[in-house]
Amino acid sequence: MIISFYAAVLAFMYIHLSMNVVKVRKANKISLGTDNNESLIRATRAQGNFIEYVPFALILIFLAEFQGLGSHYCHLLGGLLVFGRICHSIALTDGTFKLRVIGMISTFAVLALSAFFLLFKRFF
Repeated sequence: MIISFYAAVLAFMYIHLSMNVVKVRKANKISLGTDNNESLIRATRAQGNFIEYVPFALILIFLAEFQGLGSHYCHLLGGLLVFGRICHSIALTDGTFKLRVIGMISTFAVLALSAFFLLFKRFF
């Protein structure tokens, strides 16, 4: 299955984001919460936003693949999701607003396109 590759890549991205939270916590000696530390807020939001969107997107892509979406479209959706999450995590780390917008548009596009395919497949 194609989605397995993208799930694995995204799992490593999640580990990277999580390790960054640990690194920032350790450097600032903050074990719980954020203590209003800007670096920690950014790191936790990058990790949190990732985990808020990626599982649902992966489920939708999996369902689309399972229901017969062509492999090239599955690769397009998976690649767009990875691209979007990279842009978004970089943006939250360094404050680049344009990359954040690109990341969220990419992520929303994956969610919407996958959902449209599933609805189309169901009714047509």
